[in-house]
Amino acid sequence: MKENKASSPKASNDGVYHLRLRQGDVPNYVLLPGAPERTLKIAEDWENVQEVASYREYKTVSGSYKGVPIACTSTGIGGPSSEIAIHELNTLGVHTAIRVGTTGCIVKNFDLGDLIIPIACVRNDGTSNSYVEPEFPAFANPIVVKALVQACENLGFKYGFGLTYTSGSFYLGQGRPLYEDDSSYWPSWADKIIPDLQQKRVTNIEMETAGQFVVGYLHDMRMGAILSVISNRVLDRWGDNGGEKRACLAASEAIRILHQWDSEKSSGGCVCSL
Repeated sequence: MKENKASSPKASNDGVYHLRLRQGDVPNYVLLPGAPERTLKIAEDWENVQEVASYREYKTVSGSYKGVPIACTSTGIGGPSSEIAIHELNTLGVHTAIRVGTTGCIVKNFDLGDLIIPIACVRNDGTSNSYVEPEFPAFANPIVVKALVQACENLGFKYGFGLTYTSGSFYLGQGRPLYEDDSSYWPSWADKIIPDLQQKRVTNIEMETAGQFVVGYLHDMRMGAILSVISNRVLDRWGDNGGEKRACLAASEAIRILHQWDSEKSSGGCVCSL
């Protein structure tokens, strides 16, 4: 093992410290589910599947989708663990990543099982503030958005576009009471979280996308996301309704499309930034 530096630690296998991956373990295109178990759901649509590494919340699976090399690495919940995954994947040559996640909607346009493709995010994730000032935008790469749209069209999946609110909290920060009775901490501003976001025409709430967009962009990566609605805050309903599986397949199809477009432009190389 080479000298281990505190500024850039290595794993015992000389791979990146948290993901336990080495050069060549993953292709340049990677999907980013939050949950480790979702990596296996995504890989159900692939061939030549193998688990490459698993450590803490990070599980990496590789394979091929319709002949295109592909991998997915789980990021865990929230911005800090996502930042680690994105940085370490980028050091291994990953230039394109798509978040495959779940979300709650706060508008009537979407319901359980629908797919949302975020165009931009309101940054309240916390992690992105460690990188850049709050005024800096969090937005999806338009080429990745185009590929996700084409993927949903190819597969016949219902989808829509979203302005996503990324929160560093699941309970209070998303306007969820800590307990059903009146005994819990509940500041007056918590009552206004959902109504204020609705006034701003925000469509949905989750915990990772804004941070991933900002961190990925500042690593010169193409970033996008596709989210399945599992919560309807307007109707107070919860359920998957098959959306997670559709999101997983659409993300893989989008990678195939991006790979095809990049191959057609191979003489000029992959355009990984705006």
